[in-house]
Amino acid sequence: MKLFKLMDGVNFTSNLSLEEIKNIDIKDIAYNFNSCEDGFMFVALIGATVDGHSFVEEAYNRGVRVFLVQKNMENDKNILSLNEDAIKIYVDNTRRALSRISHNFFLHPSKELKIIGVTGTKGKTTITNYISSVLNKAGLNTGVIGTNGVFYNEIAEDTVNTTPESYEIHRILRKMLDSGVQCVTMEVSSGGIMHYRVEDVDFDVAIFSNLSPDHIGPKEHHSFEHYLNCKAKLFKMTKFAIINVDDKHANEIIANCECNIETFSIHGKGDLNAININHSKKIDSLGVTFDYSKDGHITKSCFICSPGIFSVYNALAVISVCKYLGISQENILNALKSVKVKGRVEVLNILPYANIIIDYAHNGISLENILQTLKNYEYNRLICLVGSIGGRTETRRKEVGDVIAKECDLAILTSYNPNFEDPMDIINDISKSFIDSSCHVIKIPDREDAIREAINIAQEGDIIVLAGKGHENYQLIQGKKIPFNESEIAKDAARKVLEKRKQLS
Repeated sequence: MKLFKLMDGVNFTSNLSLEEIKNIDIKDIAYNFNSCEDGFMFVALIGATVDGHSFVEEAYNRGVRVFLVQKNMENDKNILSLNEDAIKIYVDNTRRALSRISHNFFLHPSKELKIIGVTGTKGKTTITNYISSVLNKAGLNTGVIGTNGVFYNEIAEDTVNTTPESYEIHRILRKMLDSGVQCVTMEVSSGGIMHYRVEDVDFDVAIFSNLSPDHIGPKEHHSFEHYLNCKAKLFKMTKFAIINVDDKHANEIIANCECNIETFSIHGKGDLNAININHSKKIDSLGVTFDYSKDGHITKSCFICSPGIFSVYNALAVISVCKYLGISQENILNALKSVKVKGRVEVLNILPYANIIIDYAHNGISLENILQTLKNYEYNRLICLVGSIGGRTETRRKEVGDVIAKECDLAILTSYNPNFEDPMDIINDISKSFIDSSCHVIKIPDREDAIREAINIAQEGDIIVLAGKGHENYQLIQGKKIPFNESEIAKDAARKVLEKRKQLS
C-alpha cells in the first residue's frame, strides 16, 4: 500500500516532503522489531515498561526505512542516529496512529462485519462465547476475539491480551471476513480502550455487563474513576447499546451513550427482565432456569447450564443482542441449553458422585462470586483448590485466603503460575487466613499432585472447584510456560479412582 494512502486520517509531519513520500510502498506494518523485514513500516509504541523507540536501530538493520514515531521523541538519540535514508513520520500518539493505519492497511474490515463489543469487569469471556455459539447455531457465521483466543470456522489463534493490539485486531477481522465470517463478538477491555486498540473498530453493538474495582495500579488505571471512564468510551463508539441496568454504575455508562439503548435486569427495571429464577443441579451441570419478560410478553423455560445469578445476567445479555440481530426465540433458547465456555464454571462429568468444576477465578472478588453462587446448590462439602500468582503482593494472597477460609469446608493450597517464586512461600502467605477458620487446609505445592489428591478425597455430594487456571494450558515456572492440561489431569485421576473402586467392589 502507498504510504500516503496508509496514513489517511492521521495528522503527521515528516523529515521529507509529501511529494517525496506519497508514492513509497509499504509492504506491511510491524510494532515489534523482531517482525520487521525489508519494506515494512516500524511503529514505535511506548509501553508501561518498554519503549519501542529504543529498537528503531534494530528495525533499521532488518531492512526498515519508514519509521512511525512520536513527536515528543524527535530528539531521541535512537532516532537521531538513523541513517539519512530513514523516513521519519511524526505523530502525536503512535498507538492511536497504529489503530488508524491498521484499519487502512487491511481495508476497513470492521465496516463489512457485524461487530459486537462486550465490556465489564466480569462476564466478558462467557458472554462473547455464548453469543458466538447461539449465532453460529442459528446460521450466522460468527467469530470470537477474547481472553480464550480467536475462533472462527474451526480456526483457532492464541491472543496475548484480552483485547489484542490494534494491528492484530484488523488483521484478524480481515482474515475472518475473507473466510466468510459475518459477525464478530469481541471482548473489549479497559486497557484495550485506554491504549486505542479499538479506536477504529466499527462497532454495531456494545454490551455492558458490570463494573467493580479491578486493574487499578501504577501500570494500569490510576483510579477507579479512570477505569470506569475507559469502559464508558466504548458506548460513544457504537450504534446500539445493551446495558445491565442493575449495576450501580449503569447510569454513568448510559450517560456516555450516543445511540439507542436496551436494558436488562433481574429486578424488573429493564426492557428485558428475568423472573422465576430457579437453580438446577445434575452431575454433568450446575444450571439455572428462568422466564423472561419483554414488552409485556413472558417467555417460559429458559435454561442455561451454568450456575448462579451471574449466569442469568449473561444469558439476558445474549438474548438481548440475538433478538436485536433478528435471531428467533426458538433458536436462542435451544442454543442456550447446551452452550458452555472452556474454563468458565466448566463442569467435568468425570465422577458419578461429585461435581468437579474448573474455573478461571483467581482473585478475591471472582472467587467469592463463584463460591457463593455454588452455595445455592445442595452439597456435602465445598472444596476449593487454589493458589496465587508469583510476584504478587501478600495483600492479593490474603484476599484469596480470606474468601476460601470463609466460604469453604476444605482448601487445597497449591501453585498457580509461581514463576520465579517458591510455591511454598506463596502457599504459606495464603494459609495465614486460615488461623481462626473452621476450613481444613491441605498444602500440596505441585499442582498436578494437588488435583489428583482432590479427586482422590472426593466424597458423595462434594463440589470441588479447581480455581485459577481456567482455560490456560500452561504453568508459568521460572519464566517458562510449561504445558499443563488441568482437565486432562483431573480426568486421568478420576479414571484411576473409579478403576480402583471397581476392583475393590
